[in-house]
Amino acid sequence: MKHQEILLKLLEVTENTKDSFQFLKLFRSLEPEKFAVIYADSGTLMESAEALLYNLKLLHRLELYPVVVLDKDGISYTNLFYRNHSKEESETTLPGKLFRNFGNLSGSVASALAEKKLPVFVAEEKGDLLFSFLTKLSTELHSKKLIYLNPKGGIYSQGEKISIYDVDSELVPDSTDRSLLYSCLELYKNVKDKDFGIAITSASSLLKELFTIKGSGTLIRKKNRIDFIEDQNSVSRDKMTQLIERAFQRSLNPGFWDQKFSGILLESEYKGCALVKETEFGFFLSKFAVDEIARGEGVGRDIWDRMMERFPVLFWRARKENSISKWYMKVCDGMQKEGIWIFFWIGVKEENIQKICYFLKNLPQDLSSVE
Repeated sequence: MKHQEILLKLLEVTENTKDSFQFLKLFRSLEPEKFAVIYADSGTLMESAEALLYNLKLLHRLELYPVVVLDKDGISYTNLFYRNHSKEESETTLPGKLFRNFGNLSGSVASALAEKKLPVFVAEEKGDLLFSFLTKLSTELHSKKLIYLNPKGGIYSQGEKISIYDVDSELVPDSTDRSLLYSCLELYKNVKDKDFGIAITSASSLLKELFTIKGSGTLIRKKNRIDFIEDQNSVSRDKMTQLIERAFQRSLNPGFWDQKFSGILLESEYKGCALVKETEFGFFLSKFAVDEIARGEGVGRDIWDRMMERFPVLFWRARKENSISKWYMKVCDGMQKEGIWIFFWIGVKEENIQKICYFLKNLPQDLSSVE
């Protein structure tokens, strides 16, 4: 399969061109061993061995080398990966190097990568010992993500899949998922790396979990720190400008920062921000910008929740073609379409709606025109 065909196959699976290429660029910029640890439990190997093989082969062809850990109880099913013992790779052969001795994890991984193969470990352990091994592996390799594959494809609460689970959340999972969730939470805390995350998904959804902002399973992470800043001169305008222009892929007009903002909600590492202005009708959300990759970390949701706590009466506008407009439609109390714009509002008085729409219609643009 040629490189272009591989990329097309990735886009076919993820259904999102822009996101997929951004994530691919990010993953390729990492040292190979840091990309991800993928653990497949016995249920996954028994039910979805073919899907797992297909996706791992696709990652390998994209020059990405996840460290794979396979459950010993399902290892008989992985014979699918190793049917062809000749040196030539076949469609039923995983380009991996198998390890059963875990004495030197970093050395084993390095030897596989030197041969341009996926490091594949067979886990003898169960329960706490398994998670101790996954913790050690993730820590030693400085992995950015552990992906736990199981047939359910995520953690559920009251029958609904949880897309993001904060490590300090009080949300109670369904009884069938509690043991797995609590073990993953303990693993997350023991790795002690602010950039580390855990995703629980299915083998068939592995690529969607990796290459799309929305993901496919349950992401376990620490809630982002969102600061409320009243003095706009206390933030880096250069960093703010870069963030906004990257998010909108358009340049800010000269004089943008001459405006007076009532407050700025800012992620501590400039991954996202919201700029709010006070008007006679309530508070106007001037800009809501999140770095593209950070959207998959729940940064936008954390900023939005903090903003709603502070500004329960809010209105704003977005271009019709803006991908976030669909989400705005779900969270707003009301909306109105006007030309290239959609006007949104939350908590406003009914008698102010037309005045707000007039205000938004005549508001000058802060960003350069779309060419």
